[in-house]
Amino acid sequence: MSDVDVDPIRVLHVDDDPEIVDLAATFLKREDDRLDVELAETAGEALDVVREGTIHCIISDYQLPDMACDEFAAAAREEAPGIPFVLFTGRDRAQLDDDLLDTAVTAYLQKGSGTEQYGELADEILTAVAEYEQIRTDGGRPEASSYRTDGGSKTDSRAVAQLFERVDDDDRERVLVEALDAIDDAFFILDEDGEIVYWNTYIPAVTGYDEGEIAGMEPAEFFASEHRERIDDAIAETVATGSAEVEAAVRKKSGDELPAEFRGARLTDDEGTVVGIAGVARDVSDRVTYERELERQNERLEELIGAVSHDLRNPLNVITGRLQLARELGDEEHFDALERATHRMEALIEDLVELARKGHTVADGDSVPLDALAETAWSGLDTADATLSIETDRTVVADEPRLRQVLENLFRNSVEHAGDEPAVTLGEMEDGFYVADDGPGIPEDDRERLLEYGESTTQHGTGLGLAIVRRIAEAHGWSFSITDSESGGTRVEITGL
Repeated sequence: MSDVDVDPIRVLHVDDDPEIVDLAATFLKREDDRLDVELAETAGEALDVVREGTIHCIISDYQLPDMACDEFAAAAREEAPGIPFVLFTGRDRAQLDDDLLDTAVTAYLQKGSGTEQYGELADEILTAVAEYEQIRTDGGRPEASSYRTDGGSKTDSRAVAQLFERVDDDDRERVLVEALDAIDDAFFILDEDGEIVYWNTYIPAVTGYDEGEIAGMEPAEFFASEHRERIDDAIAETVATGSAEVEAAVRKKSGDELPAEFRGARLTDDEGTVVGIAGVARDVSDRVTYERELERQNERLEELIGAVSHDLRNPLNVITGRLQLARELGDEEHFDALERATHRMEALIEDLVELARKGHTVADGDSVPLDALAETAWSGLDTADATLSIETDRTVVADEPRLRQVLENLFRNSVEHAGDEPAVTLGEMEDGFYVADDGPGIPEDDRERLLEYGESTTQHGTGLGLAIVRRIAEAHGWSFSITDSESGGTRVEITGL
């Protein structure tokens, strides 16, 4: 362990579970009896303690009840610059924000089930505190230079000052430009009149505009027309208040749009006069796509909740009523009804599990021979006197278990609803495949309803079979539709493969 000339070493452990903190305090004390752990259950409570100036290190969980972890880390560093911040959480590193780990956290340790973790935690604390105390006491660090943004707030630029001390005066501008060009985000500067006076190479590379075109453009011209007013408002807000954040769609030269998040900071001279705005823009396409997918899934979840609350309530009512009658009359028929109700609930629950598992987006698929998979799916069903004709040799790139579920559900739907001896066909389309039968078909007015959760044409169905098929298709990026077969039966088409 690192040699720390501090006793006691005051550690603030921020976690809303006091039992976790108590356990950590006990085992950390065994590792080094100088470690004195204090509990704070919220970030706000922790910041009050940090302001007292007696804490040497912070241990924090990721999920706090009153503040995001990155906000808490930043606030703690404002109160005690450089204070070690050890993230001790049950979350895997892959679940954490890279920026948090790279910039706000001194060390990261995942909570485990054994006590060995407290030895590692003690090592991290002692190492971090040793470095922190050296910085606070050695007196040999260069004074931090500063520049002014936000109308006067100082930002530590010690690293920049140290770098420039090693660079010739004539090369400093080149080094700075190269550094800004290396950023994987857009960086720009507007002058006091709102004109673009500097931009890094990311901007022409992403937007498609050349240097000459950018030099002659107003800031609002980079955006879709419906977003230009909010950009003008954000510029005005930055000048008035010191900073602003806004999201808007960048209009590329090609006409394509790119969702981006912009952050601007006011630039002032030594007298406080506004001389311009510095801004950074980040591509948020992935986040927007994720949010849209999450919104779609939430909408489906609301539909599902409505269907489930209705469909589970029915068999539960049957069970309650039949139990009362069975107690009063002792008639065997009530037990038969109870069994039927429990079987229906079991079938519904099984389909709900399938629905939950099958709806996640398919990132990568395998090449799956459709004919062979269809034979496997058909052989696993109780098809009675039904027959299957396979009229395709197409290979599909898909998640094989989920594609098998599609075929099984469609085959079962035809077997159960298309008559006593249905003829089922798996056929090929230009950009997909279909499953058709020669049954009575589905009236056009009922087709959309049957794609909703919990809708069925029979009393005993769960109404989730076609909903599961639709959800699996959408997870692959395919389209799903119901139409008439050539014989007047039902034909379900999966396209967009």
